[in-house]
Amino acid sequence: MKSKTILVSFIAIFAMVLALNLVAATTDVESFVDITDIYVNDIRIGDTSGLTAAGEVSTTIPVEVYFTALENAEDVKVRVYIEGYKSEISESTSRFHIIDGSSYVKRFSLTLPSSTDLDDLTEDLNLIVRISAEDEESLEKEYGITMQRDGYSLNILSVDAAQNVVAGSSIALDIVVENNGHEELENTYVKASIPELGVDRKVYFGDLFPEDDCDDDDDDDCDNEDTVNKRIYLAIPRNAAPGVYNIEIEAYNYDASTSVKKNIVISGAEAGILPTTTAKTIAVGEEATFDVVLINPNDRMVVYSITPEDSPGLIVDISTPIIAISADSSNTASITVRATDSATEGTHLVTVNVNSENGLVKQVNFTVNVEDNAAANNAVLILTVVLAIIFVVLLIVLIVLLTKRPAETEEFGETSYY
Repeated sequence: MKSKTILVSFIAIFAMVLALNLVAATTDVESFVDITDIYVNDIRIGDTSGLTAAGEVSTTIPVEVYFTALENAEDVKVRVYIEGYKSEISESTSRFHIIDGSSYVKRFSLTLPSSTDLDDLTEDLNLIVRISAEDEESLEKEYGITMQRDGYSLNILSVDAAQNVVAGSSIALDIVVENNGHEELENTYVKASIPELGVDRKVYFGDLFPEDDCDDDDDDDCDNEDTVNKRIYLAIPRNAAPGVYNIEIEAYNYDASTSVKKNIVISGAEAGILPTTTAKTIAVGEEATFDVVLINPNDRMVVYSITPEDSPGLIVDISTPIIAISADSSNTASITVRATDSATEGTHLVTVNVNSENGLVKQVNFTVNVEDNAAANNAVLILTVVLAIIFVVLLIVLIVLLTKRPAETEEFGETSYY
């Protein structure tokens, strides 16, 4: 009885193994291709070799896919790719057809992820090979690649700065530098410069470690960090010509260096334009004069032009429409406004534009209140009559005071009782 049980168990196990082999054989037969070899960087990897390729960050590696057709197929496409990063790393062939029994090779070039994409000093990723065809089930296999950081590598993570700056001021640069290599970087410096202006400054960033060993709860007492954030100030010369400039930021030490550029817009120092008076009242046919003080705060001469805009019924005249003002100096321009016979009664806006070689600097506005001549004359007449009446009243009061006789004082003599 026991021998029969053993025999039955053996037969059952043999049947299961045979069934699995038949299923595997069926699967192999159903696949329209067979991937025979994969080479990465001229190294054979895959299931049969048992090897994993080593990859260095940001390098472009050759990938070769060898396969054999197990049947005829059309619209065949081979694609190799790496998933799981900011942007997909992928390359594929155009469509082609294969003939049963023939062997093929397709070659690709893939750029591996950068150091900034790696969370650890080393990281394993999967190279996926996918072969598809029309009316066929796609074949897809994965192959291992071990990524490792460069021995010595620096990365400028960010540079934050104002986009626009005025000549004569300072610009602050907040710079974050990271050690994305495998080894410690000692005595790291960062240099910021604007070569066109001859401006530069160097700041010591210290030692950077390959991994951040600091505890979030005790950051103040920890120096073993892989990133450093510091601020650098650059003084912009006051005589810097307005325009777009490149700020060059370089991080370096004895073993590694990297650099980036950032654009900024430099505008001229703002001129001071100060009108002494902004409102006056005139009658038709009369004129009023406004003075405008122009201040040049630059280290170089600046030429200003003053042009009036049209004002109906008014004639606007500029005493000196073009004024050259030397560095750190000022000058005054006079604007004369005359009301013509066509000027309507009321308040008028007068606008003049102050321009430099860079365009409009400022608009200056004045208000002119135009009064009618008859109304003005009537106002003068009324004022004259009122003043005359006041004068007459005062004159009468004065005469009355002068002609009024003072009361006689009573004299008291001495009384004698003798």
